[in-house]
Amino acid sequence: MEEVPEALQRLVRALERANVKYVVVGGVVAVHYGRVRTTQDLDVVVDAEEVNSLAVELEREGFEFSRRDLEEAFRERGRVTLYLPGSVLFHVDLKFARDRLDYEVLKGRVRGELFGVECWVESVEDVVVAKLVYGGAQDEEDVVAILMNKGISDRMKEKAGEFGVLDRLCGIAEMLGLRC
Repeated sequence: MEEVPEALQRLVRALERANVKYVVVGGVVAVHYGRVRTTQDLDVVVDAEEVNSLAVELEREGFEFSRRDLEEAFRERGRVTLYLPGSVLFHVDLKFARDRLDYEVLKGRVRGELFGVECWVESVEDVVVAKLVYGGAQDEEDVVAILMNKGISDRMKEKAGEFGVLDRLCGIAEMLGLRC
């Protein structure tokens, strides 16, 4: 995980210089909220008005990517992978906001510090709900760890209800001895 702070710092500088609305999501945010695990990537959701300044700033920060793939991801509201030179395994998954959950995560973002880098971070409620919506086994383990460290809030339950995962949230909470 020693590559994370450098990549995150470069990514944040590029996104903020390009005036892109962004939020860091996924595994590194789960670590931030108390999950002990490693990750080989940074996940970020962005809402950009145009793609050229974003491409210029990412290149300026040393990220390697296909400009064609970035432009296609922008048009199709998809994702693109960014690499840093010399990093074989670690990468950044940049996803253009596409659906209601993406925009909700952007709306609910909070300013925080990840690995010593000040940036926009997915709220605890949104990371739990997103992991339940998209959920695989690793996501559910992240939710368990986050709930054990942060508990369950009324806002988390409300958001889980909005996205149809309240039963899953309450089932996990009850398993942990938490009221839902």
